[in-house]
Amino acid sequence: MNPFDLLGLSRRPLLSDEEIGSAYRKLAGESHPDQSGGDAAIFREISEAAAILRDPSRRLRQLSGSSVGSQLPPEADQLFPRIATLLQQADNLIKKQAAASNALAKALLAAPIKNLRADLDSTLNQLHKWKTSLDQELAKIDSRWPEHDPNAVSLLADSYTYAGRWESQLRERKLSLDCI
Repeated sequence: MNPFDLLGLSRRPLLSDEEIGSAYRKLAGESHPDQSGGDAAIFREISEAAAILRDPSRRLRQLSGSSVGSQLPPEADQLFPRIATLLQQADNLIKKQAAASNALAKALLAAPIKNLRADLDSTLNQLHKWKTSLDQELAKIDSRWPEHDPNAVSLLADSYTYAGRWESQLRERKLSLDCI
């Protein structure tokens, strides 16, 4: 299945959410299983194609034919220790909070939790800046398309993968801490 062909979109690194959404809605409306003549298998394929094209990492991998996780981007190499530490600290504080049996024990965790929330916010801001720079690089590659460096496309896909995964993990931990 080629998601670009399935949705009738040009094979480009940069596609807008509007382009993808419009193509998806048109085809999904025609093939939805609840519609007369709808086909559940085709609907699933269209949904998966849209999911691939909405994710810059997966879209770039489709274009380059590269495998997942082929390179560790320099930015990811620099951020990895900080992110791993924050995730571990968050998990530990969440466990300690759950195990705290009295108000005093919970109160003693308030300051570390507050500090960790600030560290998570700071790191999420760093990730946001990194993702903004990735979006700019994606636009540069798109402006030169179809001329491109396959290694640069693959590295950009890897960068989007790391940035997206880490952002999701940090937001999840932050939400858990906010609920304490």
